[in-house]
Amino acid sequence: MNDTVTAKRPFLGGSYKRKQMLGSIVGFLFRFAFVIGACFLILQPLLTKVSISFMSVKDVYDQTVKVIPKEFTLSNYSDAVVITRFWGNLARTFVLCMIISLTQTFSCTLVGYGFARFKFKGSGLLFVLVIICMVVPVQVILIPQYLNFNMFGLVGGYWPFFCLGLTATGARCGLYIYLVRQFFRGIPREVDEAAAIDGAGPFKTFFLIMLRSALSIMVTVFLFSFVWQWGENSYTFIFYAPDTLAKMLGSIAYAFAQKQTAGTVSVVSAADQMAFQNIVTATTTLMCIIPLLVLYLFSQRFFIQSIERTGIVG
Repeated sequence: MNDTVTAKRPFLGGSYKRKQMLGSIVGFLFRFAFVIGACFLILQPLLTKVSISFMSVKDVYDQTVKVIPKEFTLSNYSDAVVITRFWGNLARTFVLCMIISLTQTFSCTLVGYGFARFKFKGSGLLFVLVIICMVVPVQVILIPQYLNFNMFGLVGGYWPFFCLGLTATGARCGLYIYLVRQFFRGIPREVDEAAAIDGAGPFKTFFLIMLRSALSIMVTVFLFSFVWQWGENSYTFIFYAPDTLAKMLGSIAYAFAQKQTAGTVSVVSAADQMAFQNIVTATTTLMCIIPLLVLYLFSQRFFIQSIERTGIVG
């Protein structure tokens, strides 16, 4: 009897290992298919724009052309630069985004540090108001803000964005304050106590000690602010008079009509005009995305570090 049981054990063990291996393979294939499917859903619109940007007008209407164009052309990029006045709009957009991102990064870091390290009467209520600002739509406060800035004659330039950024009251500043607060709460209190023993006050501790430790979260706030402002339309259309990339993307049809009237672009039929506008829109969109990709490549190390330290999960 014992010999029979002993003889069956290797067979049972081998069967269990085969089932375990089969389960691991099935799980791997499922995860692989899920990741590939998710990546396709995310990248498919971008890949479509890449394909269209190299197509001619004939390829857009050719039913046999799906991804790879028959008449490969690079002239779409030069046409997009001319129609959208790309380089001038790029420079204005970059300056505007830098002003907003730098001011919001500094002010939100300072406010988040105050909420994280100091307890005062009404601090809980104020932080609740910060959280509420994260869910209030921009359109609710946009008109009152416009009326206030217009009363002082600040509309039409950089001043509204500078004031909103420096006071940490701009769009999505509530999220930035929350991220910074969570970051500083993870720093031990012993750091403040050691600085106080050495004679450092609150401001000296913040500027000389805490800011050095908060470089990663400051880069994250800067990136979020820069990227969201790069494609933002609500504040830009009302507060800023010159054109930006986001405003130009929303008015490509009008810009194309102006170039058509001036004779810069010659497209005859209405169908060809619509196809050409789609090509220019796709091409300009890609050209607007490229600076953001370059920015992320240079700052991804700090971004990943801040995500780990603040405990953000997807």
